[in-house]
Amino acid sequence: LGLVLGLPCAAPAQERAIAIRGGTGLPVSGAPIPNGIVVIRGGKIVTVGTTADIPRGAEVIDARGKYVMPGVIDAMTNVGIAPDDQNDASDPMTPQSRAIESYYPYGTFGQGKPGPLRNREALSGGVTTMYIAPADGSLLGGQGAVVKTAGANLDAVIVREPAAMDMTLGEPPKRAARSRNRDPYTRMAEVAMLRQLLVKAQEYQRNKAQKPDLARDLGMEALGRLLQKEIPARIQANAVSDIRSALRLAEEFGFDVVIDGGAWAYEMRDDLVTRRVPVVLGQVSHPYVSNEEIPDRTDYPPVDERTPARLVAAGVKVAIASFSRAFGTLAPAGTGKWLLIDAAIAGGYGLSDEDILKSITLAPAEILGVANRVGSLAPGKDADVVILDGPPLSIKTWVERVYVNGEMVYERER
Repeated sequence: LGLVLGLPCAAPAQERAIAIRGGTGLPVSGAPIPNGIVVIRGGKIVTVGTTADIPRGAEVIDARGKYVMPGVIDAMTNVGIAPDDQNDASDPMTPQSRAIESYYPYGTFGQGKPGPLRNREALSGGVTTMYIAPADGSLLGGQGAVVKTAGANLDAVIVREPAAMDMTLGEPPKRAARSRNRDPYTRMAEVAMLRQLLVKAQEYQRNKAQKPDLARDLGMEALGRLLQKEIPARIQANAVSDIRSALRLAEEFGFDVVIDGGAWAYEMRDDLVTRRVPVVLGQVSHPYVSNEEIPDRTDYPPVDERTPARLVAAGVKVAIASFSRAFGTLAPAGTGKWLLIDAAIAGGYGLSDEDILKSITLAPAEILGVANRVGSLAPGKDADVVILDGPPLSIKTWVERVYVNGEMVYERER
């Protein structure tokens, strides 16, 4: 393929064109392109096809025998946020909190010297974009953000902020509440507390419209963006009852919703399709996101690895994400580094190769509201490009090079 890529928008653009040609192009938004060419310049993709005018002076990359695809998107992770910064222990509902304020990607848990940002672990798996969020120990943790995994500085990596309001239903908030001797102790309390807060936000919006000089409330302002559909809610819900409660909340208060985790989402497929609600699943090998306990209850049927394929066949938009944490044995085993390979497991349970690639590229881009910039190889999009030495869904394949905004930010060591 032939590609031309540039630097992040906050940094001087890489004006010299780059052409990656001869490889098998996987645009995701269209059919594979044997012996393809992608041309990029100024941080954007200029051309994708079988022929292209390569600008004079362009750097030409020989990709014969290789595969070229858009950067992988991890649609849910807490990486880059220290463990004690992932939730506020003082309050189960903190809509005013913003994950970006705790995000420090320069080193482990805030260690490391600020400078050009490169998350080498994520890049080694082809991940170029992530959704970072508060963890699930809070009922309403706050606002998440979409970031690139490389850039000149922190401002340069931000793609969308805020990008969503993160909530959790089910076991994790109850477990955290019990440890602190506070509400919510039950699922009834979880939903009631969220409803009360959203009613308060509605009242704040009405009062603010009538009295513009009313004292500001950052939490209510943030929830206002949710109620006005400027951002969606990301609600982690695995049990059928929790998914049902999430959908009811969205219907009652009129906001857009994305189901995270969704281990038993197939049981609610008709409602999800009717309401056009997407689902961000955990990795196929580790579907129990956040180590959620599995009670002996009828609304927790056995988890089926066919869930991605069955949801897609039903018409639900599906992304597969790592849900990875930044700390040790308390974390789920998944990591964005292996997201491409883990998603490939779904191929053994009925998901097509096309839909597997879409679940970690274009589908999460659409769910995150950034498909105008990332998620596929298409003219005008950010030049986030991955070159692999073999088919992307093969366990024998390695990521060889990664470009973010047209700059080569990762090359496999030999």
